[in-house]
Amino acid sequence: MEAIVRHERARQAVDAISRDIGLAINRCPVAVKAQSWQTPAAEMDELWDEASGKHKTHLWQALKHREPSDCGYGETGLGYDGIDDALSKHGEYACEHCLAAYRLIVERRHLRRELGGARMSIRALGRAALNSAGITVKEGV
Repeated sequence: MEAIVRHERARQAVDAISRDIGLAINRCPVAVKAQSWQTPAAEMDELWDEASGKHKTHLWQALKHREPSDCGYGETGLGYDGIDDALSKHGEYACEHCLAAYRLIVERRHLRRELGGARMSIRALGRAALNSAGITVKEGV
């Protein structure tokens, strides 16, 4: 029963933080402008990414940012700390709402790991119950 409770708590936490991420992103000035009826059509194209169907928020820009790699071959993104710095008050893509969303995304990654661990615990209990009932359990499935 403890594994089921652990799973449900983690699932609810992931759902709640996902809603909070959406709310934070929708507060970004770029998203507000993109959703406004007063925004001219010519500007709308600059605010939307056609490929993904997402707003080109400051967070989107930080995640898509590419620069030449240190070794001289190819390009690299900003990385976890770089994105946080780029979205901070004095960063290249400064936006308090996108920074809050990014930090929530990082927190959600940890919560999803917890959810995965809870799911594995439930599966282990199920396999143990099948074994105790004399039912053959396939390994690795």
